[in-house]
Amino acid sequence: MKKTLYDILSVEADATPEQIRAAYQRATSELDNEGQHDPNKKVILREAFELLLHPQKRASYDARLTRQKSLQAQAITNQDKQAVAAPVANPSKPKNWFAPVILGALLLAAVATWWSVKQKEERNKLRDNPVVSEVMPVPATINLPAPTPQAITISANTEAGKTAEEIYALRSPSIALISVFSPTGVQVAIGSGVMIEPQVLITNCHVTRSGVQYKAKIGQELLTATVIMADEEFDLCRLSVPGSTAPAVELGSTDNLRIGHKVFAIGAPQGLDLTISDGIVSSLRTLASGKVIQTTAPISPGSSGGGLFDNAGKLVGIMTFQHRLGQNLNFAVPADWIRTMSSRRATNQSVGALTMSSIDGNSSNRSDNNQQASSAQQANAKVLGNWLCYGVLTGYSMDIFFNKNAQMTGTMNGKKFAGNYYFDGKSLTLSGGGSFSGVVEELSDYKMVINAGKAARLVCNKK
Repeated sequence: MKKTLYDILSVEADATPEQIRAAYQRATSELDNEGQHDPNKKVILREAFELLLHPQKRASYDARLTRQKSLQAQAITNQDKQAVAAPVANPSKPKNWFAPVILGALLLAAVATWWSVKQKEERNKLRDNPVVSEVMPVPATINLPAPTPQAITISANTEAGKTAEEIYALRSPSIALISVFSPTGVQVAIGSGVMIEPQVLITNCHVTRSGVQYKAKIGQELLTATVIMADEEFDLCRLSVPGSTAPAVELGSTDNLRIGHKVFAIGAPQGLDLTISDGIVSSLRTLASGKVIQTTAPISPGSSGGGLFDNAGKLVGIMTFQHRLGQNLNFAVPADWIRTMSSRRATNQSVGALTMSSIDGNSSNRSDNNQQASSAQQANAKVLGNWLCYGVLTGYSMDIFFNKNAQMTGTMNGKKFAGNYYFDGKSLTLSGGGSFSGVVEELSDYKMVINAGKAARLVCNKK
């Protein structure tokens, strides 16, 4: 009997989806460890995995296997019956072979004589009544197509593509929930990430810049992660995750995307377990840094850094930001940028600068001065107190206390200072021993992010 798909994955016929998924990951890892191998092996493994993971397809396949086994069993039974019914020659009685040979020779001679007479009659008819016929020319050689392999083949570019269930089963093992912590161990942010290489995650820099310590939860693994490259121009950061066994995804390209194509977003919104949402490519927007993907696939805080996949399961984008003033205005930076990353700070027109405000439309053009004054007073109240600040990329540190009389005291890079401060709800200026000025990108009761320009940010946590 030929190998079944269960034999290919080395699982039993009653294996659960979890056992099938584990067997597939184990088999592909073994192939990758072999170095050079027949690429068709990995294709056959993937196709066996995808078919057995689909309940309806698996049921149909199992029924076909049952019919094949039944037919084979019936054939073996018939052979056994024929063997029993066959007469057994008596070895003691000599065979009379001379008579059958003579009879066969006489029959052949009779057939040959009849054929000769028949051919002579046909020739006489053609001579008396000649007929002209049109004969289609026959080529000297005929090129037949090569036989199709019996392995199941699935085209990566079929119009229908994979279902959401298949995309989630295939790619969710490569998605991480990233937790960000301050130097004192306080969790200050969450986000998502995608495994693009063995033990290497990709996420947004606006996720990592909120803290200095990181944990990545991938499946059942909870591992320490470190930033190994920060490209704030693209708002993409690489994280090293030693010890991770999660599989890497296959990178796609926006060159193959068209408006209206189906896409799927997988991430950890609001820190929940992995979720999947679908939508379409609603536009391909050209910004200063390059082309970004606009999609209707819903995302929420915590989804930043998650993966956007096409209907073949290839990573085509990293979910990055939303437009605050619109519905279904979600944006992903293209996966193509992962291949050209370098250590860079954000410029004024880059994607990294846009994510600071999440493309906040024209909200800065409000004309209600009373509302602006009220907002500034609330912001001034939030800034009061003792803050511990640190620079994610620069190593800059500051321990500062703001009082209600617009005075400040503290240490900057270990040196004491005192003076005055001015905060209008948007910009914070320090004057005196510790001169400093920057834009407050984020301010809550417990967290403040200050940008002094050229991506020299301070992340502050209230003591």
